[in-house]
Amino acid sequence: MKALLALFLLCATPLAAQNVIPKGQGDAALFAALQQPNQIVDGAATWPIDWDRQPPLDLIVQAVYASAYGGNATSLEYRIVTPVQGGYVMGAPFELPGAGIKEVQTHPEGAVLIQYQYRDGDPRCCPSGIVSTILARVVP
Repeated sequence: MKALLALFLLCATPLAAQNVIPKGQGDAALFAALQQPNQIVDGAATWPIDWDRQPPLDLIVQAVYASAYGGNATSLEYRIVTPVQGGYVMGAPFELPGAGIKEVQTHPEGAVLIQYQYRDGDPRCCPSGIVSTILARVVP
């Protein structure tokens, strides 16, 4: 029943239009690295990116969390992660406007993130707008 609820929650959000990987079908090491107290990782979407200009390719990760205390709300968290042997090095979480990543494009300064955006009058399931954000690398 809990898996059915998680699937329903994912389908009732703009995440339904994204490449969300359910927890049971994804990389176990990534889902283990995403675990947080009082949160349940329901799924994740990933986009490969050469963030640090060194192999291996990094990932922009959009994690979908549900509260361990119940309810029907989900939240999104964004991170850049680097694969390492047997696991991942997790970057700090960052905030984005909008209602989830739709697309990631490379940019000379980092990446362009195109996100879903709710417009006035949009139903909760279906944002009809988009907003773009340049996620710039920090240059020492």
